Amino acid sequence: MTTPATVALDSFVQIWKAAFAKVLTQLGAAQVTTPDGDPSTLKLASAEEPEWLAVRFQGGGCLQGLLQWSAQKTVAVQCAQLLMSEPVDAAAEFTATHLDGYLEFIRQVAGEVAVAWKNMQGSPAELVHQAEAPGDFASQAATAVLLDSDKCKGLALRLDVDEQLLASISQTPEESATSEPAAVETAASESDSALPSNLNLILDVQLDATIRFGEREMLLKDVFALMPGAVVELNKLVNEPADLLVAGRLVARGEVVVVDGNFGLRVKEVVSPAQRVMALSLG
Repeated sequence: MTTPATVALDSFVQIWKAAFAKVLTQLGAAQVTTPDGDPSTLKLASAEEPEWLAVRFQGGGCLQGLLQWSAQKTVAVQCAQLLMSEPVDAAAEFTATHLDGYLEFIRQVAGEVAVAWKNMQGSPAELVHQAEAPGDFASQAATAVLLDSDKCKGLALRLDVDEQLLASISQTPEESATSEPAAVETAASESDSALPSNLNLILDVQLDATIRFGEREMLLKDVFALMPGAVVELNKLVNEPADLLVAGRLVARGEVVVVDGNFGLRVKEVVSPAQRVMALSLG
């Protein structure tokens, strides 16, 4: 039986299909199609299923709730190979590099979806990748997506959404606009007296801000040996926070997110205003 929720889910899935097709085309695949799939033939991935991968996203803005993509490693490795311009081989050993490539592939698709959903709803939309997928997923509805192209065929992925996300995507644009949670401002713990009295005179000065995922030292010969497809391993794990540098000084750490198709940083830790003044030599 067709219900408003199933119609909304189908609309949501169509946007994901278009995003998958767009990213695959950008990666050099041709003749991309996304036929309908049956979710009952695919498992909901969990930690007890070593041959399956779960990628979870937390929705924000007008996409409140959780969703999870599940796929076998034979599917994930092909997506990663496309991203890294490797020959597509489902039988290849699934490595940590392939995991990073697959996660980046899914994040790029999610970024396209967030932009498309925002344009359709007229409200900010956000899909934040969860570095860890803790516990079981409370699936309220599921569907499947098949990806076919000239480079790979029959890639099957399962999408599960929780009750909150299903309710979010079932709302009309007008309902989404009125139900978005207000942003909560965090008050600074330091008093204004801890800051320079003339700080207001320079608050409009522009400073370079950089997000640092990690770093490493390289031999000059390795720099000259770089070529398309090469992977430079950094000194941070995937689930470690990225650094926000302002004028070359560390001021905050957080998790990388995709907002309206652009990368951003959701701040988790930030130095105090007084420490920022000292770090930026403003005192």
